[in-house]
Amino acid sequence: MVRLVITDFGSREASETFYRNDEFDTFEYLITYSAFKKHSVYLSKYYINNSVYSLNLLSKYYLEKNEFLIYINEEEYIILFNHKTVYSAKINQHFITDDIIKSVLITKHIILLSGAMGLKKVYYVIDGKYKYAIENILKYNTLDDNKDVVLKPLGKIKNLVKPLNELNRTKLHYLKLGYVISLVVILGWFGLFGLNMASDALTNDEYLAKLKSEVDFENQVLQRQQNILNIEKKKLDELIGCISNNNEVQR
Repeated sequence: MVRLVITDFGSREASETFYRNDEFDTFEYLITYSAFKKHSVYLSKYYINNSVYSLNLLSKYYLEKNEFLIYINEEEYIILFNHKTVYSAKINQHFITDDIIKSVLITKHIILLSGAMGLKKVYYVIDGKYKYAIENILKYNTLDDNKDVVLKPLGKIKNLVKPLNELNRTKLHYLKLGYVISLVVILGWFGLFGLNMASDALTNDEYLAKLKSEVDFENQVLQRQQNILNIEKKKLDELIGCISNNNEVQR
């Protein structure tokens, strides 16, 4: 199961507050890098079994400047503009319709306020069992002045996250980083020293003498075969000559 999270919180407390399930909740620090920039989140351990990806990085990968991305699941309603979180709210499962409509109205106001900023397009990603109901509420409460639908679906989450780096626990992240660094060091050592060592091994006197001995042996075998071929050819010529002489005598 895929989980999208916000990774541009201003502090650890803000991250924990948004993703807290109860007062006894414990958190894991998840991290990834994109273009040498760190993206991280403190996420409840209840969600660690999911594959976790950054919603901000997803927006950055697929959207251009001055474009909105609305992300809705069964528990959260999030709006991103220029890949930054501009609105986030928790959805109460007991009042899901009311909370969705309230957030949709806020979305409409935000979009209207951003219209003068060169707004291009508004996309949305919806996840959860109420997806189609939420999609209808969202579309028909954000119609423009001509009653046209201005929101467009960005795609299915499982396909959208394929080119993205997954957020990992700190220990696992640095383990992967150590593996990559070790691989780079090994390849670098081989490029700088390994090739020279292999070249020296191939060009030392003992190795060249062994090669020369093998070449001499091959030459001797070829010469012996050539001698045998010459002898057999001579015998064949003599045999042909005798047959020709016998024929002439008979005539």
